[in-house]
Amino acid sequence: MTEPNEKGRQYRHGTLTAYNAARCRCEHCRGAYADYRARRRSGGKDDPRKPRARDTDGHIPADWFRHQVWEPASKAAGLAKVRIHDLRHARASWLLAGGADLQVVKERLGHASISTTEKYLHSLPTADETALNALTRIRSSPLGRSA
Repeated sequence: MTEPNEKGRQYRHGTLTAYNAARCRCEHCRGAYADYRARRRSGGKDDPRKPRARDTDGHIPADWFRHQVWEPASKAAGLAKVRIHDLRHARASWLLAGGADLQVVKERLGHASISTTEKYLHSLPTADETALNALTRIRSSPLGRSA
């Protein structure tokens, strides 16, 4: 008989129950399990599954970059839950704060409506200062003086 399991039950050696329920790995129990598996396989049962193939049109799956690149890189860098969309938002905000034209940012982000892009105007605290600097630059340029 096997040693008592966590529930105090004992089983005969050389049986599947001893291998599974008692978690006995003696020679007799492992042999019983191997024999059982061999008989099932020879009977056409328990064939190993074929590797799963993705049915794609040749493009990388949508979540591939996030799972294979972004999450491991952000974890290695010690970043706390930064989404890819956060990078998109930061890029738009930096472009606008740097003086980029709203229409250009709209086109770069692929927005259909300019009102969607306007949501990024509030983001940086120095946006007002940047706008004033842009105004000063245009006023001091030859175009600004001729007007």
